[in-house]
Amino acid sequence: MRSLLLACALLAASLSSHAQAVDSDHDGLSDALETALLQQFAPTLMVSTNDCSALPAQFTSGVATPTPEADNGTLYGQATPRRVRGQNAIELHFYHLWRRDCGRLGHWLDTEHVAALLLPDGKQHDDPQNWKAKYWYAAAHEDTVCDASQVTRASTLHAEHDGAMIWVSDGKHASFLNAELCNHGCGGDVCRNSYEAPRLPVVNLGEPGAVMGGAVWMTSTQWPLMDKVSRSDFTDARLERLLRLPTTDVAWANPEKRPAQGAILGGNAAIDGALTGARSTDTAIAIAGNHTGNALGTATHATGHALSRSLHAVGKALGASTTSPTTESATDDPKKKQ
Repeated sequence: MRSLLLACALLAASLSSHAQAVDSDHDGLSDALETALLQQFAPTLMVSTNDCSALPAQFTSGVATPTPEADNGTLYGQATPRRVRGQNAIELHFYHLWRRDCGRLGHWLDTEHVAALLLPDGKQHDDPQNWKAKYWYAAAHEDTVCDASQVTRASTLHAEHDGAMIWVSDGKHASFLNAELCNHGCGGDVCRNSYEAPRLPVVNLGEPGAVMGGAVWMTSTQWPLMDKVSRSDFTDARLERLLRLPTTDVAWANPEKRPAQGAILGGNAAIDGALTGARSTDTAIAIAGNHTGNALGTATHATGHALSRSLHAVGKALGASTTSPTTESATDDPKKKQ
């Protein structure tokens, strides 16, 4: 009997060790570690009751064409090893994928996400408890003139050991690290009548060339998902700029685009309230008591002049004219749809 129990114990230990070693997407991180980290740091999405697409969609497994199966709040995840500022790191992406964009010039299939950069907080890197979030990133209309993505320290959001709270704009699905930031986006972003989306297990997408969970639709050219899973949101330049700011600040990921975003026109009027105040610094908002009011002040006089000067250039960038209204999503090219 003792021999039998010993054999069972050895078998269980062997199976456990094998499970820890399985690496289905061949990126150097075990499936067990990826699963644990994706569940631990899964963000809480605050979505609008008015959204015509209801909730992020679950997509049919094993089908190459992205096919929404249910609007149930499914999050898709990715865990990728990185080397950041001389340290081993893990970058987590959380994709909220939607049946459609419900903006003024909407389109089918909408691809948005948030990300966290984890650094080790101990020597056992295969132990999920020894990883801690250092930075968070929220994508908002990436790769367009309306890119209002943000980045901040995890400590600013009190999200070092679990997921951050993310506000999702009504119909457009841009991600924001703070509810007030939604009003300072671009293209009519609003976060209203928000409620907490259901929490479901995160589905691991795997890596390009080694998809997991039947997510073969990840490589479809009908949406820009492959562009997003193939790059880091935490570039050296972006982090260096953030680290020059106070620890309470949320920074624009692409501050150079802010002056242009207040001048998006369609015909003779601003579309969807796109005329927003743009700050002349890297800071999007300061989350620290009384400082918040100052950080969210209206655009300066100098910024106003910058918006006026950029009007013509932005119109050209968007393909706009005084007779042909457009927005950042006005394109038939699915690779450019957000």
